[in-house]
Amino acid sequence: MSHHPRLVIGSPHRYGDLARIWYRWVARDVVPAFEAVGLEVEVHIFRDANSEQFTTELFPGVRFWDNGAGMRDHMEYYDAALQSADCDFLLFLDSDTFFFDAEWAARHFAAFADPKVAAVSLMPRNGRPAMFALLCRTTSYRALPPPAFACRYEFPDIWPNGKELEVGDCAARELATRGQVIVNISAEEALRNIANFRSSTALRATKESIVHEMGEQGFERCVVEHRAYTVPAFDNVLLGCLYQALFAEPFAASSAGVHLGGSVTVDVLRRATRTIQDREELERLRARFGQSERHILRMAERERVQVSIPSVLPDFVGTAPLQKRA
Repeated sequence: MSHHPRLVIGSPHRYGDLARIWYRWVARDVVPAFEAVGLEVEVHIFRDANSEQFTTELFPGVRFWDNGAGMRDHMEYYDAALQSADCDFLLFLDSDTFFFDAEWAARHFAAFADPKVAAVSLMPRNGRPAMFALLCRTTSYRALPPPAFACRYEFPDIWPNGKELEVGDCAARELATRGQVIVNISAEEALRNIANFRSSTALRATKESIVHEMGEQGFERCVVEHRAYTVPAFDNVLLGCLYQALFAEPFAASSAGVHLGGSVTVDVLRRATRTIQDREELERLRARFGQSERHILRMAERERVQVSIPSVLPDFVGTAPLQKRA
């Protein structure tokens, strides 16, 4: 009886609505693509919060992981999965990351024919390997001192001139010292094949914390005053458009069921962008929003649904011509 290498596709999730979109794409496209290159594939989801939103009816065939000793949050999930999952390879795929072409991703598995290859980073961060979509050989990472994936600070005594290592950065450096390789796909290639709505989940979690301390109006002030909220807020608007088209339900709903009430509503986002006086900043937002719009429209085309994207920037700037206006 032949042995097929085992792959676990693992992802930490906090919200069931976004996970439904993610799992729809993974089950339909990603699992078959990796099975086609000779792997046995299993999907694992770490329920970082709101476990009641993740049911076997909505996520058939998924193995769920929950908070506990050694896995207190999504940051500890990566090492817990590495040590506990019964597999030869792990594909860590972020909750807000989607392959336009899953066969493209699966073709990169061929890199592991070289025993020196420890991982393939399918989407980089600032030109370096990252955890957004990391396909890794478990034996290579299990040989590292645990916790292999943990983020950490170096030289805190000279802060703020110390060094912050993101999840997986220390592991990448240690693997290199051992003569092992992480194949790092370029940002240009990744952009053609992957949609990433980075920080869309983090924004929702941040709102929960701020509203708890400052109320809804306090959070709205933060959205207006801090530009870092703007892009993930718009990304959630786009994900909400797709989610409503697929499931006819509100996305990122508040406790009262208001669409986007658990993120940033369209009205609040419009008020925030109207306070921006710098035309160059608005143009940068226009370009960044346009990238996300193109991604969601490609996803809608794959799903064969129509999405209506609201305008959120001042009229004199406009947004990408590909979008459909509400």
